[in-house]
Amino acid sequence: MDETTDQRNETFAPRVEAFIQRLYRDPRYLLIGKIERFGREFIAFIEGCTLLSSTGEVRGQALLNDEYHLSGRPDGQLPYGEESLLYYYLSPERDESRTLGDQQLAALRDESWQYYVRRNFAFLLADYAQAREDAEHNLGIWNLVEQSDVGDSAKWAYLRWWPWIERDRAIAQALWDLQHGEAEHAATELYRTQRSIEQFGRRHAERYAQEEEDGESLCARMREHAAALVQLLREDQDLPVSSEEALDEASARGDAEEVERLRSEMIRRAMAEDE
Repeated sequence: MDETTDQRNETFAPRVEAFIQRLYRDPRYLLIGKIERFGREFIAFIEGCTLLSSTGEVRGQALLNDEYHLSGRPDGQLPYGEESLLYYYLSPERDESRTLGDQQLAALRDESWQYYVRRNFAFLLADYAQAREDAEHNLGIWNLVEQSDVGDSAKWAYLRWWPWIERDRAIAQALWDLQHGEAEHAATELYRTQRSIEQFGRRHAERYAQEEEDGESLCARMREHAAALVQLLREDQDLPVSSEEALDEASARGDAEEVERLRSEMIRRAMAEDE
């Protein structure tokens, strides 16, 4: 791990760092660190794999050394000459109808998985800008699938993961904001995301209820993770209460004077940012 990464790690209190490490440590993948080969940076890791026979029987476990590129598509491939499949489907030359078949969906799921694994590694390396970019990439795939003509059940198999991707994007953005002295923006990101995930869960409650074996909603877990981080950041990093959260609280208790004050302050701040 390089000196720049070590300096970034010192930004946060030990409890916050420990929470991030627990949240993004995937037992299927053991991070080795950053390496350089022939002048290009990679992330080195060990992948735990299950060995199956030709008939599908479990034969044992294996550990495979692997590498991901730090920029572009993690596996370094250029599908159809583009940086990623997402870029290919969003290129101006593509048909706006967004027709996706089973093979195209499978390839997009494979790409999104690579970006998911790499963003976990980025969190562990405290590279929050990379984690945010990789989450945004998968949100782009989410939007592509959502706007396509894919069948409802196949579409939902991907769309159901939006709360997870959005949680990661918001956490990465908030941690980056805090590193750069933007505490109010960090608080706003985390509050908005908790509200958005809650609304997504209510909108799709019936579908989630049919899938969750333990009765615990994916949306509830993602919201709880964001809320737990907010609590730690408030206790250990002086994260403020965002203006939007304060406004909602004042509105809920019927404090019209405080509502007006907060609205005026938010308008003033927005005008100052536009100047």
